[in-house]
Amino acid sequence: MNYISLRKIIFYSIIINCLLSKETNATSVNFYINNDSPRARNYNNPFKLVFNWNIVTGSKIFSSITVGKDGTLYVGSYDNKLYAISKEGKIIWSYLTDGKIYSSPLIDKNGIIYFGSNDKKLYALNPNGTKRWHFEAGGEIYSSPAIDKNGIIYFGSNDQKIYAINPDGTKKWDYKTGAEIYSASPSIDNYGNIYIGSNDNKLYSFQASGVKNWEYETEGYVYSSATFAKDGTIYFGSYDNYVYALNLNGTLKWRFKTDKMIYSSPTVGPNGTLYIGSYDHKLYAIHPNGSLKWAFVAGGTIYSKPKISRLGNIFVGSFDGRIYEISTEGKMLWNLKVGGPIYSNIAFGENDSLYASSFDHKIYAFRKKLELTPSPWD
Repeated sequence: MNYISLRKIIFYSIIINCLLSKETNATSVNFYINNDSPRARNYNNPFKLVFNWNIVTGSKIFSSITVGKDGTLYVGSYDNKLYAISKEGKIIWSYLTDGKIYSSPLIDKNGIIYFGSNDKKLYALNPNGTKRWHFEAGGEIYSSPAIDKNGIIYFGSNDQKIYAINPDGTKKWDYKTGAEIYSASPSIDNYGNIYIGSNDNKLYSFQASGVKNWEYETEGYVYSSATFAKDGTIYFGSYDNYVYALNLNGTLKWRFKTDKMIYSSPTVGPNGTLYIGSYDHKLYAIHPNGSLKWAFVAGGTIYSKPKISRLGNIFVGSFDGRIYEISTEGKMLWNLKVGGPIYSNIAFGENDSLYASSFDHKIYAFRKKLELTPSPWD
C-alpha cells in the first residue's frame, strides 16, 4: 500500500470515529455509573478535578504533553509550532517549524527538547526555545523520539527507517524496515535494546550498536510502542486486533484478541496487570498470563496510552472527548469532557494536576479540589 493511500485510511478512520463518538454514551461494562452527565464523581474520594485553565493553539493537537522538571509543559500542534507553557497557563515561547507537529516532545536530563516535524526534521531545542541543531531524515516524522542512557536519540520516519542520532545531531546509524514507520515510537528496555514497529506489520528489536536482534511479524500495522514487564516480557498491540506478549528472544509468549484494531500503546501496572486501549472503545486489563481481568467501555476509540496515578488508578483519554479515571477493579470513578476528541496521552503535574490536549486546538489543565460535602444531585 502506498503512502498516500495509508494517509487516506488514517484520515477517514479518524473522521468516522469523530462521528461515532458524538452518538455514543460511555458506560462501564458493569454499569457502575451513568456517564450521561458531563462529570461523574467518585463519592469515596473527597477530592475532585476541576478546570484550571486552557491554552488555544492554531490547529488540532495529536502530540502528547511532556512536563519538565520545573513544571513547564511542552506540546506540538498542527499549526507547525512547539509550545512551552508555564504551569500557570502562560505561553513562555513557541518554535515554528515548516511542517505539522504530530510527534510528542522528549526532554533529556539537561533540559534539551527533542521532537519531530512533518518537514522531515528532528529538532533539538535549548530550554529557552532556541534551536540547538536539527537532523533531516528522508521522510515526514510522526514518531516520537526516545533517548538511552548514553544520550543517543532514536526515532522512526516515513522513509521506512529507524534512526539513531548522537547528542551533537550527527547520525550514528539507521536501519531500513519494509514500510513506513508512520507513528510508532521507539522503546528502550533495561538491557539497552531498542524496539520499534513498522507498517510492514513487524516489531523490530535492535542493539544500541544498530545490530538487529530479531523481528516479529504480525498480521497488521504496528503503531503501538512496546512496553516491558519486570521479567522482561515485551508487550505491544497490532492492527490485527491482537495484544502480543513476547519473550526477550522474540518468541511468542501469548496473544490476546480484542474486538478491533489496536493503535494504543500498553502500560504495565505495579502488580503486572497490562492496560491497553482499542478501536473497539474498550480499555482492557489483562493478567500477566494473558487472560482477561476486565474491559471498560468508553464512548469512543482509545488511541492514548493509559497512565497510572500515584494512587494506582488508570487515566485515559478517548475520542469521545472524555478523560476517564478507572479503578483497578474496572469501575469508572469519574469522567470529564473537553471540547474535542482526545488522541494524545494524559499527563500529570505537581500536586496531582492533570493535563490533556485535544482536537479542539486546546491544551487543558485541571487541578485537584477538596470537596467536603458532595451533593448526590451535582
